[in-house]
Amino acid sequence: MLPIKIQCGCGQKYAFDVEPVNGQMPYTVACPICGVDGTEAANAALAQTLAASIVQAAPAMAVAGASPVAASMGGIAVARATAPPPPNLARIAAPPPAAAAPPAQSAGRKPLLPGQITPEQAQIEGRAKIFWGDSPDEVKKFLMRNSIPVAEATALVDAWFIDRAKTIRKNGIKKFFTGIMLASVPVIFYFVAVASAGDFAPMKLFAVTIMVGLYGAYMFVKGTIMFCAPKSEPGDVSDQ
Repeated sequence: MLPIKIQCGCGQKYAFDVEPVNGQMPYTVACPICGVDGTEAANAALAQTLAASIVQAAPAMAVAGASPVAASMGGIAVARATAPPPPNLARIAAPPPAAAAPPAQSAGRKPLLPGQITPEQAQIEGRAKIFWGDSPDEVKKFLMRNSIPVAEATALVDAWFIDRAKTIRKNGIKKFFTGIMLASVPVIFYFVAVASAGDFAPMKLFAVTIMVGLYGAYMFVKGTIMFCAPKSEPGDVSDQ
């Protein structure tokens, strides 16, 4: 078993022991905090560990293969090595070439793990999650689980959150002016009714206009809050 230590892109360090197969990891590993795949980094660390162990073992192989005749001369003569030359360290330490990527994936992109989606699709779904009202931290973790680096995920979430705030402000302006118009309905009705019917006004119809005015006052207050504090508004933007 060989000890392997890895530091993830999010800053988390984790270690484990592994028995390599053909110089590579026999299974995949992932960061315990953000879930980003760490198999490639583990293979690189495993290759370095194997190379170091071979370099340390090379002098012992040379001594063990020295000629017995040279050893019987009291150490005066230089021992002639009868063992074959040391193996090519680069060829042993280097992992076998990776299999060619399937045609559906672009060149240079790591194969997707089970449950992962492409970074492009992750960005589309991440922006939708922000507009649905999901927590920025949860959306950031979602992007990191789909192979998007921490810095890029943070920048994307911040930009999407600003877009969400702009959309909420626009909705707040609409509610603000709609609320003003509805709140003025009972006032306008009162003066029109008094002017046309004297001091008498239809009380039932006037009560209906008062309800409309109260709803308009609610929309006025709601629109003001949405415009002044858009980040405090929860839920889906499309439902506001």
